Amino acid sequence: MLNLVNHAQQTAFARLHEFFSDQKHWYRSLWGIGTVLAMDELFEACSAMKQGHLSEGSVKRIASSLQRRVGLHPAFTAAEKQLLAEQVRHVPRAEGVAHFIIRELCQRVSSDYLSRWAAAVGQGNFRPEHFARHVGAHLLDAGFSTQFLRDWIASRRDEPEPITLAELCEALQDVIRSNPTRPFSVLIAVKSMAQASGASHAPWLRAAAVTQWLRQHAFDTTGVRAAAAMVVTVTARDEIGAAIAARNESDRYSARALLATGKPLDLLPSVWVRGSAKEYSIKASSRGVAVNELFRGNRIFASGVSQDVDAALELLAHLENSSPPAAIAGGWGAIEGLLADPSDRASAADNLATLVTCSFPRAELTALSRRAERIYPAECAELVGIEVNRERSRVLAKMILENRLPVMPSVADQAAVARMRKLLLNPHPELQTIKELIAESFHRLYRQRNLILHGGRLDSVALHASLRTVAKLAGAGMDRITHAQYEQGIRPLELVAKANMALAIIDKSSPLQCVDLLEPR
Repeated sequence: MLNLVNHAQQTAFARLHEFFSDQKHWYRSLWGIGTVLAMDELFEACSAMKQGHLSEGSVKRIASSLQRRVGLHPAFTAAEKQLLAEQVRHVPRAEGVAHFIIRELCQRVSSDYLSRWAAAVGQGNFRPEHFARHVGAHLLDAGFSTQFLRDWIASRRDEPEPITLAELCEALQDVIRSNPTRPFSVLIAVKSMAQASGASHAPWLRAAAVTQWLRQHAFDTTGVRAAAAMVVTVTARDEIGAAIAARNESDRYSARALLATGKPLDLLPSVWVRGSAKEYSIKASSRGVAVNELFRGNRIFASGVSQDVDAALELLAHLENSSPPAAIAGGWGAIEGLLADPSDRASAADNLATLVTCSFPRAELTALSRRAERIYPAECAELVGIEVNRERSRVLAKMILENRLPVMPSVADQAAVARMRKLLLNPHPELQTIKELIAESFHRLYRQRNLILHGGRLDSVALHASLRTVAKLAGAGMDRITHAQYEQGIRPLELVAKANMALAIIDKSSPLQCVDLLEPR
């Protein structure tokens, strides 16, 4: 049972829980990584710069972003903030003193990061959204699966003993300590074996041995028809994370089989984690890359489409369903191909961030309008019959500004209304903040692409976190590009120009223009 003493704590918990939901939309998802991983990223980037895989400008961007983040962070002491600022005043050089101090500071903070947040909450020194984003990202960066975290938080919420938000932070710190990254044995089974299977060089179990392994570890073998299986060892924080890691292993093996035999592995639909009470799907969960305009505009099978946009969509599909390295490379290829300035490929990150930022107000307002109309049909009667999202957003924005929207029953929705009210009352700085957050994630995607393609790095510290943060955002941006191209005849960089203009001139005197930031004028 939660003992949240004020609305700020209620909002912080609601947002934290929302970030672990499997139903969250892009406009309510986590857009960035945690602070500890950001320090790890900088430490790694310094070495990559020395090897020629990242530019000095890229590393400087990471350092500047980290300094701003830590400067506003209640979990760092004043001395720690000053120490970091001194180390990143100039770009740290690999193997230098500043480089090693960054590592030492990272290890110091990571050892009790959530306990530090507990102290900040106890003192009332926190902002709900800031708390939820940093704590949520830290837990995911640490390697926990969203389902594990969602189930754990739900169990604490439903227990009879009361727990405060500060105590929840301490309990989560204990979860990190008691669930270290550790080895798991996972069985990956195939329906048939290729002739050149390499069985003599791999620990394959044949049909009868597969069944024996499953029974030995208390799994139901009903319907399991495996020609062979391999037991792989992966490292993870929890069983669900182990299944995800095993999926990535199966992707690598399948790629090798395709190159060797011309056929990918014919995998069974499940993997089995030793010690788990259930099997897990071999198919990875959706990363949330959605370009709904293709469906809305009936363009899935359309001919005569823009070659540039069509090629970008094909590349973007890798961001949804390919292995992490291929997803990074394909996803960035789609973005760069449409949005990069010829003289600066990294500019594509800022350009896409601009488009996604301009899409944010209408996306959130539209979703809120649907829920408000369903929950309060009488009070929201002016929304009835309006099907155009642009108009629905305008009506709801006006209701929020005039304080006519009833209090939503969900604390997460209340938080969304509060965020939109703050944005509508002073749109320019709020939208700029959103743009900076989103741009940082897209720049990280670009850096990961460079580490993969130029450095052959498939194990970067931020590889998986980069995918987690950008997939939905990239889909949202490509959705706007597709709509503009086919509905309005506006090319991608033309749309970016319009979006930049809209963000530059929006101010508090015209708050309702927030729903029209990408509309032709």
